[in-house]
Amino acid sequence: MLAVCALAFSAAYALPMRVQIPAVHRSPAPAMGLFDGLKGAFSNDDTLGARSNAGLSKEGTKRTITWVGPTGKEKKSIVVAGQRLKDVARAAGVPVKYDCSEGSCKTCEAQMGNGKIKICVAKVIDRDITIKYGLRQKD
Repeated sequence: MLAVCALAFSAAYALPMRVQIPAVHRSPAPAMGLFDGLKGAFSNDDTLGARSNAGLSKEGTKRTITWVGPTGKEKKSIVVAGQRLKDVARAAGVPVKYDCSEGSCKTCEAQMGNGKIKICVAKVIDRDITIKYGLRQKD
């Protein structure tokens, strides 16, 4: 009886023999239906000419602002005329202190050339400039 059980067990859990599967010939490029028609829509069209800037129609001249801190440390920013100095300073990581954001308290006052400006309300002029900030700060 034991031999019959062993024979039945081995037949039930025997490993199948390896079978050779013949090589299948595949087509070189599978067809995807709808997407085959769209692939041409997203390819580059050489008849359109040179690629142009899709952003601003009149790109402004880039200017350089050199920020000089109270300790003499300098940072440079590349800007376009008309940008708000407050935004340019924030983007450059310049630590300017503001209180009123209207230009009346003079907390953000800085020196530009021979004059003084209030960074919270001033805009970038159309030339390279050096701004000394932190005039009212004491380190």
